[in-house]
Amino acid sequence: MIATNPIQIDGKQYDRYSLNLAITGKYNADGQPDACINLLLTPTRIAPATTDDEGNPIPARAELAPQAARSLLRGKLSEVHDPAEIAAIAAIQTALQTYLSAKGL
Repeated sequence: MIATNPIQIDGKQYDRYSLNLAITGKYNADGQPDACINLLLTPTRIAPATTDDEGNPIPARAELAPQAARSLLRGKLSEVHDPAEIAAIAAIQTALQTYLSAKGL
């Protein structure tokens, strides 16, 4: 994921996020859907290819900054009040329902 506002850590710019998203969907006793959502965004940058002190090539690689990771945890949909979160959850639900329908599940 591309960061809207890249961050600087130890003089390096991290312009992406590696994403870990876990969603547990369930139904309440009244038949209403609910979910537990855990999102972890780890700052990431693509380090360019270079050479070491002996002239050996070092390929480009992803560098992560787990010490600066950000997380979002919502135990229930009723905890979601931010309009951006509501929109993201709705988009994810729609995408998953579209996938299930396409697969005939």
